[in-house]
Amino acid sequence: MKVTLTEGTVLPVRIGETLSSEKNEIGDSWSGTLSQPLVINGLVIAERGAQVEGRVTDVKRAGRVKGVANMTVALTRLTTADGQRINLQTSGISRAGKDETKRDVGKVAIASGIGAAIGAIAGGGRGAGIGAGAGAGAGTGVVLATRGGPAVIANETLLSFRVSEPVTITETLR
Repeated sequence: MKVTLTEGTVLPVRIGETLSSEKNEIGDSWSGTLSQPLVINGLVIAERGAQVEGRVTDVKRAGRVKGVANMTVALTRLTTADGQRINLQTSGISRAGKDETKRDVGKVAIASGIGAAIGAIAGGGRGAGIGAGAGAGAGTGVVLATRGGPAVIANETLLSFRVSEPVTITETLR
């Protein structure tokens, strides 16, 4: 029996491993399972828990001062109830890392404050100004030396992929 997995069909998938823009690269594969059965015309094409495979399609690491990490994944293969491995094309799903601008500003402000306090103890008012400048410079150096947080898709995350190209499946009845 032939059935068609139409464009726009949503496939809810539970990711089977943690993906991160820090460790994964474009082309890396990942695995997961269907969280609901895939039923077409009353036939169960793939059962809940059916194995799926995907690929990382885009990765952008966070910048040192600006730029948020981003990672996109797509579903590429589905295992049917009769054991076929069907190739799929789906829309990508993206996740972004945290915007850490406020945290970076805080680092500079704290370092500046600490520098001012140390400078005031050591050299009074003039020392406070010098210390604040030195602290701000040190805080800025820390910000420039560290990247922002990674984009992460945690193990067991539920993602809903949308089929972008129709696929005809010849299902064998058991």
